[in-house]
Amino acid sequence: MGDRLTFRRLACLGLLAMLALVALGLPAPAHAAAGYPPITETTTGPSIVGRSLQAKYIVTGAGGPAVAANGTMVGFIDFNVTLTGNNVSTASIAPPTGVLLNGSVILTFTAPNVTELVTLQVKLTSEYNGTNVSAFFNNTVQVVSPYVLSGVLVAGPTMVSGFNMTVTVDGRPVGQVVVPTIDANGSYQFTFNYVPQGIAAGWHTIAVSLAPEHGLVTFQGGVQQLSVQFFITSPPPDYALDVGVGIVAFALAVFIWGSVVGARRRGRRAR
Repeated sequence: MGDRLTFRRLACLGLLAMLALVALGLPAPAHAAAGYPPITETTTGPSIVGRSLQAKYIVTGAGGPAVAANGTMVGFIDFNVTLTGNNVSTASIAPPTGVLLNGSVILTFTAPNVTELVTLQVKLTSEYNGTNVSAFFNNTVQVVSPYVLSGVLVAGPTMVSGFNMTVTVDGRPVGQVVVPTIDANGSYQFTFNYVPQGIAAGWHTIAVSLAPEHGLVTFQGGVQQLSVQFFITSPPPDYALDVGVGIVAFALAVFIWGSVVGARRRGRRAR
């Protein structure tokens, strides 16, 4: 009797653990095909990209029949990447297909000209000696409207050789503007798109300075520095985890209550 009760409790605990994984949105453990290590994938790159802008992503893969038990690559791994979203007609990924060289590939993603959530679905196919195993992996990218810093550079009576301007946000470098050669008394219009990455909510300042050029060129109006303030709003609260934890806590409470009540009833019957 005691052994059966213990088994039932262990079974209930195992079921509860699976419910917790589902409630929290965590994937269940993956099982490899017989004799092969599971196919794994990692995509490294920005999670936020500005409209119509480009970003680089590194996709790495391993596992399946193409990889021997000691980790040696004995076959090859194909990749196929597709984009999904509300409107990805102006988006692209290059190259969309191919073979992972040394286990990885660098992809160039061109964001659509609309703000939306785009999913990069990566299909990896591990092949060796006529056997192949495939797996799918999803990576999401949020496409947003970038903050734009633009202006006009004006040269003096002498020609100005090309140079780079460093753009800063709150004094921290975030990128550069490549300025070509400007003829004497000529001008050049520039634009810099800034996409916030891991920046706190509140007011911030994006700026660019011409101080290193020692007066050979100025911004329109004769100034040496341009700056613009912008505001980052707080992200909306994420209730998904709270709801998941609440469901697990409720399930655990029901399980404990059921165990206690069941034990009491069994005790009364024994009398």
